Amino acid sequence: MLREFTSTKMAFHWTHMLIVSVLLENVKGWNSSSDAVTVPDIIKLQALDMWRLEMEWMMNQNEEQTNQTYEIQVGRTANMDIINSMNVSRTSLEAVHTLVWTSQLPLNCVDHSVRIRLISNDSPSSSWSSWKTIYGEMNLAHNEIRMFPEDQVLREGSTVMFCCIYPTETNITYMFFRNTKYEVINISPQVKAIQVENINDTNVYGVNFYCEGSELAINFVTFPPEKPFDFRCETEDMRYAYCSWKLRRASQLKSDQIWKLLISDSKSVDCDVESLNPGTCGFDVIQQQITYNITLLLSNSLGQESESYIFNITDRVFPVPKLLEVTAGVFDSLVILQLNGNFKGLLFICQIELEPGGIKQDLDKNGSDSMQYYAFRLQHLKPSTQYFVRGRCAVQGNDWGRWTTQTPFITEPLVSINLWRQIRDHTNRTVTLLWNTVSSDSAELYIEAYEVCVSYRNPERTMCTNITQTQVELNRDDNISDISVRAVIQSGLSETAHINIPSASTGDKAVQQQMTVVTDTGSMKRIMGSEKGFQLTWTRASTATCGYTIEWCMLGIALPCNLQWRKVPANQTSLNLNAGDFKAGVQYAFDIYGCSTEGHRHHEKQIGYLKEQKPTQCPTLDSNPDITWSSVNLKWSFNEKDPSHTGFITEYVITVQDESQSSSSLSFLRQSVDDPHSKSWTVSGLEEDQLYTFQLAACTSAGCGPETCATFRTRKNYYLLAVKVVVPLLVLVSCCVCLWSYRNLLRGFPEDSFGFLHIKALDLNEDIYEASEKIRTLMIEDCKWCDVETLDVQPITEKAWLASTEDPSSSFSTPKVTLPSRHLTTDVWMATDLTNFTYMSSVQQDLPSEDLQTEATKPESEISGFSSDYVTSVAS
Repeated sequence: MLREFTSTKMAFHWTHMLIVSVLLENVKGWNSSSDAVTVPDIIKLQALDMWRLEMEWMMNQNEEQTNQTYEIQVGRTANMDIINSMNVSRTSLEAVHTLVWTSQLPLNCVDHSVRIRLISNDSPSSSWSSWKTIYGEMNLAHNEIRMFPEDQVLREGSTVMFCCIYPTETNITYMFFRNTKYEVINISPQVKAIQVENINDTNVYGVNFYCEGSELAINFVTFPPEKPFDFRCETEDMRYAYCSWKLRRASQLKSDQIWKLLISDSKSVDCDVESLNPGTCGFDVIQQQITYNITLLLSNSLGQESESYIFNITDRVFPVPKLLEVTAGVFDSLVILQLNGNFKGLLFICQIELEPGGIKQDLDKNGSDSMQYYAFRLQHLKPSTQYFVRGRCAVQGNDWGRWTTQTPFITEPLVSINLWRQIRDHTNRTVTLLWNTVSSDSAELYIEAYEVCVSYRNPERTMCTNITQTQVELNRDDNISDISVRAVIQSGLSETAHINIPSASTGDKAVQQQMTVVTDTGSMKRIMGSEKGFQLTWTRASTATCGYTIEWCMLGIALPCNLQWRKVPANQTSLNLNAGDFKAGVQYAFDIYGCSTEGHRHHEKQIGYLKEQKPTQCPTLDSNPDITWSSVNLKWSFNEKDPSHTGFITEYVITVQDESQSSSSLSFLRQSVDDPHSKSWTVSGLEEDQLYTFQLAACTSAGCGPETCATFRTRKNYYLLAVKVVVPLLVLVSCCVCLWSYRNLLRGFPEDSFGFLHIKALDLNEDIYEASEKIRTLMIEDCKWCDVETLDVQPITEKAWLASTEDPSSSFSTPKVTLPSRHLTTDVWMATDLTNFTYMSSVQQDLPSEDLQTEATKPESEISGFSSDYVTSVAS
């Protein structure tokens, strides 16, 4: 029973669970149908500007739906008049959905409301969400008419609605745009509007609209930025670079535009397009950077565009001279172009153009990192004529830079005065004024006189007088401060030439330097001309603020002078003088004066020749030189600094000629003395007691001049003569002393004991030979002649003596030998006098004559059968 009750209870429980499960399934189905029509939630609605409305919404959705479509409606005014309905698709993965809607009517004019619902093709659409509203200014309390839009930038070609908000309900029928009547659209009882289609671009003054009873409202119409083209950058000084570009259309509304340069993606530069020329912008050049990547950004309230440019800055250098100066002359003018920039390492070429005439000149120069100048000389101009000149420069290999603006100038009048002065310090100091004029042969400009005005310091006064000469001499008065000269011509007066005269306190030293005759030409700078003339250069003087004056004499240093001078500006330290104004072989002295406010001061002096020639003067030889037996010390006089010479004396040439008849090792000698200040020279290596001719000439770089001749005889060398006499006597005495010890030995031998002997030069007594070797009077191999003579003598018992060949009592004779003479040079030579020795035997022997002959005597004697002593004779 209990078991059945339990089974019934379990069946009832499971039945109840089944019913609940079915009910739950039904409820779940109902819930699913309800989820398909869930209303989206608008979480945000805001106005981005006067026309754009942004809304955001979110909704709980199934993950299975990947794409969802929403219907959005925009209503206007309190009546929620639908003015726009749109469908938008969004993915379910997005957490928040966003939409921006643009209105033709400004949002300020009236209330704008938005609602949204989800629509689906497979299921019913959801209900609409509640309206979300942005309120216009119609709800604000005000007592005047408000107009929208006002002071806004409108897009060209768009359709725009203009509205007027009245304080109360009104009924108007017309509104005006650009003074054109438009029919009114009733937005609400207080809000009236008009619609203008395809509005056009306006100028900087904008476009107006107004309604009945209101003032004007101004707006501006433009277009979004266009992409620029022909974008490039360049620099004029390598310090600041300019970028330029072109636009197909240029907006006149500058205030709404923003221009920027991005330099190598690291630096941004804002461009002030209102102050610069349209389409240009600049930036500072980065040191040591050569390659640049520049991006240009253009933007306004309607959009943005950009353009990039990559370049090497050395290829984009187009220099423009910062200054062009003209120093006008009468027939020529000096034009100076000034460049200022960091151009080091670049090679420049500059050009000028003259109008009228179209003259162009080019000048090359290396660039520097500071200010530099290019000087051009315009020649063959007309006096008193107006010209225009302009210049331009370029880096070689690049295009030309811009021309400078044309600079006008007028050449000097036809008559101008070139004034100079000479201050001489005699008993009374004097000032000599000299001038010359530049004029033509025209009768209209005939010079009638010259007006000379002298100004004094204390008391200040000026005295003028007219003269007809081109120079005047004034007594030097310390009060003279300034002198002016101008020409009096038929058409008027020429320009005035001024020159300052330094006072005694500041000018005495300069005057003394000017009048002192400098005799030491070594202290001056020597120059040499060429076939083109003289090229003068000098050091820059810091005190020469108003230029330099170069003074010289056309006839050279020698008087008469015919003084000439030339003036150059302060920035010039060189001067070219034409060769046609100078003569060859004439010394010219150039005095350079620096000009200052206190007058002219002597700066440098240079001397030189256009072309050197051979000297015309000869030195004077001293008639009593110092003479020895082997040398002559020549002395002469000559003024090598004489300005009348035809060239600078550089050396002297001495020629020595041997006048003896015999051959000489010093028959001709040529010697140069390189020091022109030296006046003596010793000629050595001469022979004693000989005649020599000496020729002396002064030389320049062109050659040597006339020669001075003199003949002198060297002295005798008495020391050498004494040696020649004493040495043979010493040898003879030495031989006699040596043979004296053998006198007993010679006496003991029989006379015929020497018959078999052949006595030769080597048979001399050893002591005699050794003595001869010690005094070096006889060398066996140097013997030029040796002979043995056999004489027939009577037997005697006296002692045999060693006799000289000059002894007349000798019973034999020796041939005389003549030796070639030897010449002496600078050193003293010791002559060796060779002495003859004769050895005689007293022994008599009767031997056949053929046995008595020696090798030396065979050619001399053919006689036989006599008895004779043997005699040996050695000669050298």
